[in-house]
Amino acid sequence: MPDQHQPALTRDQVIDICGRLDDMRIASIIGTGATPAELMEATSWTGADDYMGEATRHPPSGRVARLLELLKADEPDWEDR
Repeated sequence: MPDQHQPALTRDQVIDICGRLDDMRIASIIGTGATPAELMEATSWTGADDYMGEATRHPPSGRVARLLELLKADEPDWEDR
């Protein structure tokens, strides 16, 4: 369910925030009901390491954690690199 103060994401917003993604991933991101602010937070986590969690005192959770999973879905695990 979208935040009461911000409307749910649109396809154009997802592309503006994340760049080009395939249609299935865009649909999955929109399907989370996340807000643009949540998606921007998730994208900041994609380039972060454990330091960000230490600095903020918490790892991502809720919709931001789900968005992070969707954004990193096709990245190889460290063990696979």
